[in-house]
Amino acid sequence: MYPAMSKRRVTNRSPRPYRGRRIAQPRTPADNVRVAAAWVVERTLETLAPSSIFLESVLDRIDECDHALLRELALGSLRWLRRIDDVITQASHRPFEKIEPGLRAPLRIATYQLLFLDRVPAHAAVHEGVEHARRQTHRGGASFANAVLRRIARDPSLDAWPVEEQDPLRRLAVEKSHPDFLVERWKERLGLPETLKLLDANNRPKALQLLAFRDRGGREILAESLIDQGVMVEPSALSPQGLIVRSGNPLHSASYRRGDFYLQDEASQAAALVPPPRPGERILDAAAAPGGKSFTLLATEPTLRLFLADVSRKRLVQLRANLWRLGRRLPVVLADAGQPALAGPFDRVILDLPCTGTGTLRKHPELKWRITEHEIGRLTRQSLRLLEGSASLLAPGGLLVAITCSLEPEENEDVVAAFLAGHPELELATLDGHLLFPLESWICGAGCWRIPPEAEHDGFTVHVLRRSR
Repeated sequence: MYPAMSKRRVTNRSPRPYRGRRIAQPRTPADNVRVAAAWVVERTLETLAPSSIFLESVLDRIDECDHALLRELALGSLRWLRRIDDVITQASHRPFEKIEPGLRAPLRIATYQLLFLDRVPAHAAVHEGVEHARRQTHRGGASFANAVLRRIARDPSLDAWPVEEQDPLRRLAVEKSHPDFLVERWKERLGLPETLKLLDANNRPKALQLLAFRDRGGREILAESLIDQGVMVEPSALSPQGLIVRSGNPLHSASYRRGDFYLQDEASQAAALVPPPRPGERILDAAAAPGGKSFTLLATEPTLRLFLADVSRKRLVQLRANLWRLGRRLPVVLADAGQPALAGPFDRVILDLPCTGTGTLRKHPELKWRITEHEIGRLTRQSLRLLEGSASLLAPGGLLVAITCSLEPEENEDVVAAFLAGHPELELATLDGHLLFPLESWICGAGCWRIPPEAEHDGFTVHVLRRSR
């Protein structure tokens, strides 16, 4: 697996805050953004924790107008980490693991800036990187960083630094900045053309996508309001209540403060509508936090009777905060889906199954460097326990909807097949003729729907099981 990383256990403790004592006070806002981005990358790789934790911890120290640049530098560097490290290796004439640890994050951020961005001139990016290296290490480290970055700056393009790996599969993995094992398993299962599409999709930046609510006028009214506030949007092709942000920051708008929308990937919205809800359905979202699936159902059909549960107290705090901002009053309970604490029956139970998240590498690029081949399928026993508990709450004819953000059969088809083998009262539901246009395109078998990461969205897999009458 690439890169070699610490195996320290990931905890739920708050990250070490970004403090001025770690580095000298930056002299310019641009420098501050770059230093903060390097810190986010460094902490993410050190702890294997989600990058969002560290991004959120530094945003209040960065000028609001530079938030987008901070995210671009941090997430872009994580997305292209392996390719960046290969270029640094060539430019430094030494293996990356032999480079002093304190220099790695400054070199990565500066190299990403040189190869992928044109906002700052090359000479300025080199200067900033060298100054950052000087504060992180010593004069010798700064001299080394200066030599490396000047070599890259002479021809700052990926074409000028071709990958020298001889093995074709490994070369592709380096070029597309993915672990070898993911490229190998996708190529074996999907073929080379589809694998290339998937790798390229994972490396593209992701636009913000919003969920509007029918009972507040729908996406047309929301779009008009956002445009008046300087946020340009266009309708999603996947979700009837989805919008894609083209410019501006909707999170700074009055519409956000009023709770007129929820931030959610358009494919995630579509997955929650497989199949679309019927008016008045009694639905349990058994692993609800932070609320996206329930909000999509409610946005589409306001007459639903929704009940929300989650096993994590911390995640329930986030769910309740989202409900409060959106002005929604829905019953919320602390409960383990594997040991139901609610009385059924329900017309539909929705369950997020635990998975490695290989459909969301675009949004969470650090997952590429955290997942191992042995982890895929490791959570099968837990998934089966959750399905067992959730199925017990179904009414006759009711639907059990299992959703993952994974593309791997071990976390989807294999789990469902193992579960059905012990539950003859459940069967895969028919999806043909029951989905909104254009979602029929992604039906991949009896009761199965999968959308890969493409266009501007993440990837999801849904299995729909029906309890016999």
